[in-house]
Amino acid sequence: MISAAQIRAGRSLLNVKQSELAKSAGVSLATLNNIERGVGDPRSSTMEAIERALFQSGVEVETDGATESVRLHRLARPSAYETFHASQRILECLSRDSLLKVESILFFARRDHAVRDGDDAVKLCLMLVGRVRTVLFDQVSFTMATGPRTAEAAGILLAAFALHADHLSYLDRPTEDTTLAPLSDAVARLREADWRRLDHPKALIDVFDDWDAKCARFGDRPGHPLADLLRLTGRGGTTPALGTPA
Repeated sequence: MISAAQIRAGRSLLNVKQSELAKSAGVSLATLNNIERGVGDPRSSTMEAIERALFQSGVEVETDGATESVRLHRLARPSAYETFHASQRILECLSRDSLLKVESILFFARRDHAVRDGDDAVKLCLMLVGRVRTVLFDQVSFTMATGPRTAEAAGILLAAFALHADHLSYLDRPTEDTTLAPLSDAVARLREADWRRLDHPKALIDVFDDWDAKCARFGDRPGHPLADLLRLTGRGGTTPALGTPA
């Protein structure tokens, strides 16, 4: 079980306050404060919740009876291949309560080496750059080929524009398949690319699909995330000047 010292160390590595970790773990600030000070006898479920919150944020702890260790994985590539679960993980990262503390978001489209042509030949991906950690979502097959797939992609864009509108960027053409490169190489390649500020989803969607066609098909459907995205951003959009990665 995680120790008070490991909790303090993990929080320090993430550069987050007690209140932020407490909220993420679903425990009270007073409880976390007491645990870190060694006061009281916390429930095992409480300690597990704190450890789980840290682990989901990239902090790994180990205890073998003789030593305690705490490690932060500064780069991560979640092995989330199924689009529903991947979209949920992305939405958790985009949340204001996320310990990732997103500072910039890069959307990009990658060619899929396993698919030569068709609607699934290019996948929508994103890289989340946090305060101390970067998370690359490029192994999941996000497309806008069907209604459900469009809803998933639009839901992610909706959260990004609603919560991080000033920190969005994109690449204006599909990249080669980043999944073929090791994580560190893929992240380095993306960091060196020419990032463009994303002021409207149309600029991104038109890189790999047809924004106007999707709006015509799904934009008026009640409850569809694309309809909500349209209400938030409008139907138009302009191409912004070149930017630089954070």
